[in-house]
Amino acid sequence: MTFRLYSVVAILLLPTILFAQSSLPASKPQSSKPTAASESGGPYPTMSSQSKQRGEKVFELFDSGHTSAFWASLSEGTKKNYGGEQKFAAAIKNIRDHFGTEKKMVDEIIAPFPLTPWTLYSRLSIFTKTEVQVITSIGINEHGQVDAFQIGPEKTPSQGRFGGYKDVTKLKLPFSGEWFVDQGGRSVFLNQNFLSDDQRFSLDFVLLKNGRPFSGDGSDNAQYYCFGQPLLAPADGLVVDVQDGYQDNPPGRPVEDSPRGNTVLISHGNAEYSRMDHLKQNSIRFKKGDKVKQGDVVGACGNSGPTPAPHVHYQLQNSAGLPLPDSLPAQFVDYIADGKPVASGEPVRGQTVSNAGAAQPASTNQPGSK
Repeated sequence: MTFRLYSVVAILLLPTILFAQSSLPASKPQSSKPTAASESGGPYPTMSSQSKQRGEKVFELFDSGHTSAFWASLSEGTKKNYGGEQKFAAAIKNIRDHFGTEKKMVDEIIAPFPLTPWTLYSRLSIFTKTEVQVITSIGINEHGQVDAFQIGPEKTPSQGRFGGYKDVTKLKLPFSGEWFVDQGGRSVFLNQNFLSDDQRFSLDFVLLKNGRPFSGDGSDNAQYYCFGQPLLAPADGLVVDVQDGYQDNPPGRPVEDSPRGNTVLISHGNAEYSRMDHLKQNSIRFKKGDKVKQGDVVGACGNSGPTPAPHVHYQLQNSAGLPLPDSLPAQFVDYIADGKPVASGEPVRGQTVSNAGAAQPASTNQPGSK
């Protein structure tokens, strides 16, 4: 997850309605400091079935034209930024006039926000007045209020010349325990990285407990469950690049002092290279020219470079840098996805994945339930 993706996340974190060429007036500038998280939570815990059902209900209010009820679902802070119910209703009508109503739901996913204890409910739909699929994203806080709403047509970039690529290297997931796939898959709905030529098939993983990526208010990297967790070599190989000196950013304050932050690049032969970015400062255990074995601890999860919050960014690529690398689909072997064994596959957003046969830490990645 680089600064490009953070820009998308920042839009969602602001109480903004976006679609085509029409939107509500711009919101007031927001602080880059993350919103304080509530320890006590509420009746709609992050990543819970209650939050998912609430997202579905809010979408129904929008789609059915019940604008007053939709307005009532917004948090008070969000309402202030919209300039009143009349302007809000006019903007919603404009959106519905443009897209029509939902004809078919194609897919839906819930995911956690990186900086706040919200559930992001995302829905992919076919509408009556447009030929392209439409993505609706709704941020639900733990009190069931709407803190973000975004709707727009799904972009459909080409998969490129490596769309049908099959890996030679037998890759294992680069971590121990169960992790949530925050970005992964072959569409913009599943994977915001898909918009980028050089990171098209890359993946982002986060570690959750009780549905949240962090404890406390999330203002310190140490509160993130994945921060400092060991990252593993996905296969045997030769270390061909190491960057290890960049500081870890405070959550919500990405910097562009480097393209990828602290990073390690491993050559597996056959023009296949594994890259892990945003590692913790001074955590990489190998230097350029060292050989690694599959499962070796190569470093630790961090928050360096252009990224808003700690996470694991992994990609398979076809060169070490010259010529500029192309992203390759990464087919991992012998792993568990949502409790089911996968002999070989590509993790997608919304799944919980782990290497098969590995001991799993207690309470990790379990959504809250109240």
